[in-house]
Amino acid sequence: MSAPTLPLEVAGWAGNACFFSRFFVQWYKSERAGKSVAPPSFWWLSLVGTVLLGAYSYSRESYVLVLGYVINGLIYARNLKLHRPGSAAPRAALLALFALLAFSLLVGAAVYEVQRRAEAEPAWVAVALFGQSLWSSRFVVQWWASERASESHFPRLFWWLSLLGNLLLLAYTVHLGDAVLAWGYVPGPLVQIRNLMLGRGARKAE
Repeated sequence: MSAPTLPLEVAGWAGNACFFSRFFVQWYKSERAGKSVAPPSFWWLSLVGTVLLGAYSYSRESYVLVLGYVINGLIYARNLKLHRPGSAAPRAALLALFALLAFSLLVGAAVYEVQRRAEAEPAWVAVALFGQSLWSSRFVVQWWASERASESHFPRLFWWLSLLGNLLLLAYTVHLGDAVLAWGYVPGPLVQIRNLMLGRGARKAE
């Protein structure tokens, strides 16, 4: 695995900064609202962060992570569009096709990574594949729920998928020994658990 250049390493840390701040922006907004909400700033920070970390992951030849960033980036962009009035909703079949295509591409990326990198361990790449599948599927679930509600929001299942996918990807990036990639997943469980608590509280209040 080639070492990233300084500009790419800076890009990786900048991407982490975007991801850190998006979680805390969303957390702050949710605490004020008393329920889990999805402000536009969350999606803008997500989009910038995914471009920066996608470039960094590509330099590390971690293709499963790269493809995950691409898939999630498309959904971030869609959520930004949902904040605009008059946005046409895609049909369920289109969302199902997107999910199937995304999973197929992730499997292909995992196979390619094992074949391309001599040091890639199939068991750990499988962990990355499963984690990335959960991590990406959370936004397909969120996308579908938002389309049905005609507004961008986070269903409870989103946070459960986020928590499980986050823990698996954290384990994988720690295994890689890459601090830039690993730190991107460190704050996630705290925010995910808190949002699950907020969702539970909001349901009780209703």
